[in-house]
Amino acid sequence: MILLTGATGFLGSQLLIDLLNKNYKIVALKRSFSNTERIRKVLGDKKLNLVNIDLIDIPEIFKLYSIDTIIHTATEYGRNETPMYKMVEANLLLPLRLAEEGVNKGVKTFINTDTYFNKGKGYYSNLLNYSFSKKSLMFCLPKISDKLKIINVILEHIYGPYDSDSKFVENMIQNIAVQRVSKLSLTEGYQKRDFIYVKDVVSAYLKLIEYGRTHNFLVETFELGTGQSTEIREFCERIKILSKSPTQLAFGDIPYRVDEIMESKADISKLQKLGWMPTLSLSKGLEGILNNYIGNI
Repeated sequence: MILLTGATGFLGSQLLIDLLNKNYKIVALKRSFSNTERIRKVLGDKKLNLVNIDLIDIPEIFKLYSIDTIIHTATEYGRNETPMYKMVEANLLLPLRLAEEGVNKGVKTFINTDTYFNKGKGYYSNLLNYSFSKKSLMFCLPKISDKLKIINVILEHIYGPYDSDSKFVENMIQNIAVQRVSKLSLTEGYQKRDFIYVKDVVSAYLKLIEYGRTHNFLVETFELGTGQSTEIREFCERIKILSKSPTQLAFGDIPYRVDEIMESKADISKLQKLGWMPTLSLSKGLEGILNNYIGNI
């Protein structure tokens, strides 16, 4: 049985649906007030056990369910002036408590969702507290037990339909293709990002679940993206062309951040050795999203 955090979020909900379709039994954590719209179609699935994390003590979860794998996708980015303690709770304390309680009750594998922000030695100033809390988790997790196998997934720029509009990709699509604002202020746009479609991310997690169940290790890190990077400028222009939007893309209106990450892309060689490959190109991914929002492209 798999315990999944962040089950009502963008990645977590997609992962939950695919896991249920693959006949996995799931304990999905959410809050009692979480919006369950993303998982509405699977709420009646008998393989799904929904648990309100704010209404139960964590040890009780492991008494009720026989869990062998934890997948941590819940995250708090710290946007909109989120208090630091909430970021620490979501990104550090919750996964640590789950790991500590779980390892004493038979949990063998912990799959953590990390960020490309943390590939370097420093902390990304744009989301400093988020970056710090995520790095702190990976400092602490290996110290819990030598019986717990840890898979750290360094995730690149995930995108897909109906993500939060606080995310870059969704924000660009909404402004350019849906709202068609007259002018959109941007940086010069020469930063390069590795954009990976959510369904390809989910298929990689499925490979990693099986890897955790069939291999012996203490800590393994897998970078997850397409292995290719695209300039932000090209990405935004592609949305504009595909949607035939009149929006003026005002490149250069906003300066780069002091520690701007100018290029990030995943080394997917380890995942390729497991038989995984991304299947959806950026153009096809964007076309699919735009078709969902504004009709035929």
